[in-house]
Amino acid sequence: LGDGLVPLTIEKNDKGEESIRADFSCSYGNQHSPATIILMKGDKSYHEHYYERGEKYKSPFSTNGDRFRTLLILCEELRYDRSLSRHPPLILSSDDGTFHLRIGSSFARPVAQTRKSRQLIGSSVPVEKPGNDNKKKVVHCLNPVYGLKDPKWLIEYLEYHIAIGVDHFHIYNVDMHSPDVQSVLEMYRKWNLITRHDWSAKASGQYTTRITYEHAKWAAQTDCALRSRGLYDYALFSDIDEVAMGGNEGLAPALEMCEQAHTDRGVIGCSFNSNTVSSVFTKLTDEEEMKMKDKLLLERYSNVEAKPFCPSNCKCLGRNCKEMTRKYHYGRQKYMLNMHDLTIPPRPLWTHAIARDYNEMDRIMEQLPDDVFHIRHYQGHWLKNNNLLDTMEEKNAPLPKEFIDLLRETIFENSTPLRGRYAKAQEDSFSSGVEWVTPVERP
Repeated sequence: LGDGLVPLTIEKNDKGEESIRADFSCSYGNQHSPATIILMKGDKSYHEHYYERGEKYKSPFSTNGDRFRTLLILCEELRYDRSLSRHPPLILSSDDGTFHLRIGSSFARPVAQTRKSRQLIGSSVPVEKPGNDNKKKVVHCLNPVYGLKDPKWLIEYLEYHIAIGVDHFHIYNVDMHSPDVQSVLEMYRKWNLITRHDWSAKASGQYTTRITYEHAKWAAQTDCALRSRGLYDYALFSDIDEVAMGGNEGLAPALEMCEQAHTDRGVIGCSFNSNTVSSVFTKLTDEEEMKMKDKLLLERYSNVEAKPFCPSNCKCLGRNCKEMTRKYHYGRQKYMLNMHDLTIPPRPLWTHAIARDYNEMDRIMEQLPDDVFHIRHYQGHWLKNNNLLDTMEEKNAPLPKEFIDLLRETIFENSTPLRGRYAKAQEDSFSSGVEWVTPVERP
């Protein structure tokens, strides 16, 4: 469930340790079960995060101020009845009658999507190269997407991540409802490459657009993880303006390192840094724009920050910032989570780590070095707004040529519907760069 309050009691024992009791129960037809609540863990008490934080801290972008009300409810004594063609609703209700919630959606066991071969038009030759039977299966849990109207970035984003090793995407669509974007999403759905979720205000009863952190991001992440348990080896969590960077071997080295840490130390997830692609803010001259005419958006932006900028991308430790940390939210980190080990209990998921409790995260998460894996963040409003673009140090770091060449081949050289969709988007585009950034003149 999301940002609403449910009847629960938070108690402390003699050692100050908190426990949570659900003050309601579950029913499913003629079955009944007590309820177990799992709350998000933070750096403060459960009580403060659940009841107090959202009332103290508010900002235009992240309106809930670490108010952790996204939660899981387990009805452990209920059993799914396979013999039924139509299932009764799940009812959550309190004994005193003050709380009653009816969940009437169909219940079904999640199944893995089998990717359909994308054939060339007029040919029996598939677009995809032969697969590796030993490859780990990866699902990309894309955080809620909003404000995207140009399909070019969507096509490049999906194709690039497919090239580096992603098998399937869950897309939580807040407002990507233009005909062009919808046609692209439908094309990938038919190929069984994406699962679409209507995350709009209308479908959610305004839940995803009211005072909730980034369009109910935590609920989306948690939903994706629950749907993916046991079906994939790892889930990758990031935003639509963040592109994964794993060198010439794609995701494989990061997955191997994370799996080894799981085997050796019981690690259940791996976090990685975010590096700002500062060149998204560089306004090109007319001559430079002509040179970019036939380039991909992912080829257009190659300059990134040479070192992290504190406090936006790191936290200084000690005097003169000679040492720093980039762990978790200090480095805008994102993460991947083990999906194949079903002994790992489900839990609500946070933004920059599995949970906001960093003492626990240091025990159960592995930090991946940048040369193994990181994300490139095609954003940087904190630099622009503080007039730091002209003083920051940059370096040229293009995406691996192998993947860019594969991307160009998939989009332009194969006669799939992608070619026509992308060409139409180029003709109709109102922007030559990424649409969510207004570039500025820079030295």
